[in-house]
Amino acid sequence: MKLLRLALPLFAAVLILIPAATNAQKNATKPGRYTDWNDVYEVTIVQPFQLGAYSRVVVQPLDTRNAPMPDAKDNSYPAVKEALANSTQPFVQGLSDKLKTLPVQAGQGGGAKALVIRARITKSDPGSQAARYFLSFGAGAVKVGVSGEIVDGGTGKTLVRFTQERRSGVGGFGGGYRDLLDRSLRQIGGDVAGLVRAF
Repeated sequence: MKLLRLALPLFAAVLILIPAATNAQKNATKPGRYTDWNDVYEVTIVQPFQLGAYSRVVVQPLDTRNAPMPDAKDNSYPAVKEALANSTQPFVQGLSDKLKTLPVQAGQGGGAKALVIRARITKSDPGSQAARYFLSFGAGAVKVGVSGEIVDGGTGKTLVRFTQERRSGVGGFGGGYRDLLDRSLRQIGGDVAGLVRAF
């Protein structure tokens, strides 16, 4: 019985330390490759940086050249085409809304004291509006994937690489294709803001 009383505090201490180690790993800013980093699917930290050394964030237009498209005869095709053509704006909005500490702008430039984000869309699946409406529970969800890098605007050096994906499956009457694609892009922008804020 005495041994049990001694073992319980030790066991409780171990339980407290395990989540702390997991959280430290999720928010690590040391060089290395991380998966499920603060809910970002994959993060590779090439070179840590100090956010306070920068005065702005510049998001270059998202590269959509190789983004998957539905068949041209599919009813989702026009919405996906339009969403891709305007994909930078919701990404920038999500980044700006969550970052708050630095101004965020879309553009081609960079320069000293600018963090530059270059990204491409790797997935643009419109899902099925009918499945979202009739089945729900995640069926027919829109899926958007983005891979990119955060670059020092003055030196051109890559600081961080990231890959993230978001799903959206809830909306009025199953949610419109364009609305849900934009929502996913805003969410990914917000995820990247969390990544930037960690430094």
